[in-house]
Amino acid sequence: MLFTALLTVWFSQDSINAYWQQTYHRASPLEKLNDYGWWRSGSSWQQTALSQHEAALGWLEAKNESWRQQHAAEHTPPDVAVMPTVPTVPSETENKPASAPTVAQQNTASKPLPERVQLSAGDKVFFAGDSMMEGVAPHVQKWLSSQYGIDSLNLSKQSTGLSYPSFFDWPATIEKTLREDRKIRLLVVFLGPNDPWDFPNPEPGTRGYLKFQSPEWEQVYRQRIERILAAAQAADVKVIWLGVPLMKSSRLNAQMRYLDRLFASELAGKIIWLPTDKIMGGEDGQYRDSISINGQTVRLRSKDGIHFTVKGQQLLADQIAGRIDYQPAPAVPAASETVIAGGKP
Repeated sequence: MLFTALLTVWFSQDSINAYWQQTYHRASPLEKLNDYGWWRSGSSWQQTALSQHEAALGWLEAKNESWRQQHAAEHTPPDVAVMPTVPTVPSETENKPASAPTVAQQNTASKPLPERVQLSAGDKVFFAGDSMMEGVAPHVQKWLSSQYGIDSLNLSKQSTGLSYPSFFDWPATIEKTLREDRKIRLLVVFLGPNDPWDFPNPEPGTRGYLKFQSPEWEQVYRQRIERILAAAQAADVKVIWLGVPLMKSSRLNAQMRYLDRLFASELAGKIIWLPTDKIMGGEDGQYRDSISINGQTVRLRSKDGIHFTVKGQQLLADQIAGRIDYQPAPAVPAASETVIAGGKP
């Protein structure tokens, strides 16, 4: 049994190191063994196994896609009710100076953003985010599929963000996904709540951690945002990015407001920005569990003061849907028949 446990640790060392870093925000004790080749070979074996697993999943996905296309060609979906029209939410942005100072130093300014994304038959929507997006994305996916027959991909994963790519690397995942799936025309991102931590200095040959909100931390964090934007731009994919919501805990909320300002300044003029603090009833900057909708009090936040109720998820899903237009394929005129001699067409 002891041998099995040691073999598991040897094989899963990268996962254990990532978990330790994300949980305790310092280097894992196992990293002291990285100088030994026999120890690092366990990581190589794990990476090989993961690559084979991903290849198998890719093959299955290709088969599923082939089946979906065949099924869509053979079956016409029934008529469905139209989702109610969603009011447009004013977007608030900040101009980023060329010198890219810290969030605290930047002056906010209004700049026009593209307000809507146009999708057509055959397009695909990609959802990326943490547990917040895990709750919101399925509502939008259901609407896209039932209303327009638009396919979507939801890779949202709880406890993820941009601080710990060793646990889950969102920039790399988005780059790979957009490179491999050219049908994706819209990327919807919802990240931030898992990121207010010191994280390892990514500079090669260095050790130690960058302190949260320090200029060095912010520079690296902005670079990771830019990698996502660059991947979307290279694939000609539009982006809707949701801001970080208000939190019940005053300490956590202060951290989230910093991240929200950072996102807004880095993304200004580049994407469609949805300020969740305003959408969820916090126009005055105050957290609220519930808001009044059509004269009725509706609870939008769960008891933990972080996540959303189903109603809250639906509200954000409606706001995303309200930024999407569908362009039907142009009607193909019926072929006319020309009668020739003999009366045959």
